[in-house]
Amino acid sequence: MSLIVVVGLALSALVPATVQLFPGSAGFPVLAAAAVPFLLALALIIKPGIAGPNSGAVASTERLGSALLLYLSPVLLLNVVYPLVSPTMAAVDVDGVPLTLVVLASSITVPWMAQAACLPIYRVLGDLMAERNLEAITRKFCRYWPMMFVQSLPLVAVFAVPMWLASGWSATVMLDYVVLCVLHLLFVQSLVLANVANRRGLWAAAWSGYAAALFIAPTVWWLPPLVGTATQLLAMRSGLRQLGFTQRLGTRVFGLDLVRGLLMGAVLWADKFALFLVTKGDFNVVAVFAAMLPAVVAYNYYFVHLAPGVDSALNGLHRDIEAAPISALKGSSRRLSRVVDRSVLLTGAIAALLALSVSLVMSGVDPQQSLLAVAATLASWAFMVLTLLSYELDFIGEKTTPQIIGAVHLAVCVLAFAAGGLLGPLTGAAGGYLLLGAVDFVLIGIAWTLYKRHWSQPEYTLFWRHATTW
Repeated sequence: MSLIVVVGLALSALVPATVQLFPGSAGFPVLAAAAVPFLLALALIIKPGIAGPNSGAVASTERLGSALLLYLSPVLLLNVVYPLVSPTMAAVDVDGVPLTLVVLASSITVPWMAQAACLPIYRVLGDLMAERNLEAITRKFCRYWPMMFVQSLPLVAVFAVPMWLASGWSATVMLDYVVLCVLHLLFVQSLVLANVANRRGLWAAAWSGYAAALFIAPTVWWLPPLVGTATQLLAMRSGLRQLGFTQRLGTRVFGLDLVRGLLMGAVLWADKFALFLVTKGDFNVVAVFAAMLPAVVAYNYYFVHLAPGVDSALNGLHRDIEAAPISALKGSSRRLSRVVDRSVLLTGAIAALLALSVSLVMSGVDPQQSLLAVAATLASWAFMVLTLLSYELDFIGEKTTPQIIGAVHLAVCVLAFAAGGLLGPLTGAAGGYLLLGAVDFVLIGIAWTLYKRHWSQPEYTLFWRHATTW
C-alpha cells in the first residue's frame, strides 16, 4: 500500500509538466489515462477482505457499495444539483452580491463549523453508541439537543466576523449569510442521530430532501436545510416529546469540545474558508472542489468499511484484558495494530489513486488550471491523511496532540493563502496549496511517528497507562 501511495502522488505531481509538453493534443489521452487509477482504486474499495480477516467489515460487495453510496449521498447529489441551479441563483442579487456567492460562502463554512458543533453531541451519546439502541439514543438526543443548539450559536459569530471583515458585505448580505449558517447548524446537528444509529438510509433521505428543495426552488435559499431537518424530525417521532431546555453540558466542557472540533476540523476544511476570505470568492470553484473529492471519498470509505474493523479488534483486545490470560494480550495487541495500520494505509492508497485520476481529468478538461487542480488535489490528500492520523491519536487518548497539529495547520493555512502572491511564479491559490501541502507533509511525518509510538502497544496506551495513574 505504501508503494501505491508514493507512485500515485508522484505521478500526480508530474501531470502539469506532462500536459505542458503536449499542448493542445493531450486532452483525450489524458482523460483516457485517468480511467486506470480510478479502476485500481475501485478494485481496492470492492475487494472482499482487503481490510483484514478480523475487520468486521460489510459482508458483501453489494452491501459495501450501497452503504458507501448512501454515505456519499451529499457529495453525489449536490455535485449534480448545484451546476444545474447555479445560473438561476446567479441571476438573483442580495444587495448587489450574487446569491451564488452567499451560498458558496455558507457552503465552505458549514463543514468546518459542523465538526465543532456536533462533537459535544457525540460526547453526550457516547455511552449509548455501542449498543445502537435507537429509542434510547433518540430520547437522550432530544433531551440535550435544544440546549446544545443554543450553546453552539457562538460558532456562527466565529465565522461571520472574519467573513464580514474580509468581504465588506452589507448588513443585509451578512444577515442572509448568518441565517444560512444557523439553519445549516440545526440541520447538521439533526444528522448526528442517523450517523450514531448507523441509519444510512435516513442520512441519504435528509440529503435527498435537501437536494430536491434546492433543485425545485434554488432562489429560496433558506428552504433546503429546513427540508433536510424535517426529514430527521419525522424519524424521531415519539422522541420529540423529550425536547426541552433543561438538559445541557457544562459550559466549560462544551466550550472545550467546540475548540477541539474547530482545531481538528481545520485540517480538512479551513483551506476553503481561508481561500474564500483572501479572494472574496473569486477563485476556480470547480477545480478546488473537484480536488477535494478523492479525499472525501476515501475518508468516507474509512468510516463505512474500515472503522468497524478497528472497533471490532479493539473490542477483542478489551475482552482479552478482562478475561483472557496475559499471554493472549500480545496476540490481540498485534492484531489491533495490524488492522489500524492496514486501514490507514489502504485509505491513503485509495485517495492517492483517486487523486491521480482527478488530476488527469481536470488537466485534460482545462489544461490552464492543471497546476491549481494538482496542487489542491495533493494538498487535499495530505489534509485527509493528517486528519485520519489525528483521529487515530485522539481515539487512543492523545487529545492534545491533534489539537496542536490542527492549530499549526490553521496558522500555516492563513499565511499560505495570504502570502500566495509572494511565491514568485506560483501565485494565488496554486501557490497557497503548494505551500500548505508541503508543510502538511512534514506534519504527516510527525503525526505518523506519534501514531506508531502509541499504536505499537495499544493495550498500554489505552488501558494500562491509565490504570497505573489511579
